[in-house]
Amino acid sequence: MNWIHFLLWVAGIYSVYYLSVILIDLAGSRRIPAEQQHNQELTFSETVTPTKLQHDPVAGDRTNSKPRPEAPAKRKTGPEVIGSGGVGFNELFRLAKQEAIIYTQSVSF
Repeated sequence: MNWIHFLLWVAGIYSVYYLSVILIDLAGSRRIPAEQQHNQELTFSETVTPTKLQHDPVAGDRTNSKPRPEAPAKRKTGPEVIGSGGVGFNELFRLAKQEAIIYTQSVSF
């Protein structure tokens, strides 16, 4: 069996499968008349009375208040790769040219 025959078999099997799923879906989706359908409306039996909330000036409005000073972000002294023991991409090639590392496989990018 070559690739063309294999791909034709796979396409045929998928076509039969999806055609059968579509036909089963069409056969099972008979529409129910509107008078027989159940109403999908939510109703609540308890009475709910809305209450008006008052603005609490103690809590303050965050849009009018002064922003809190945040702690200054710590600056990184170097890349994280070097801190974890790794080397950067350019550093890798520089080390390979100096024959400081031994690589056994070709590097593909």
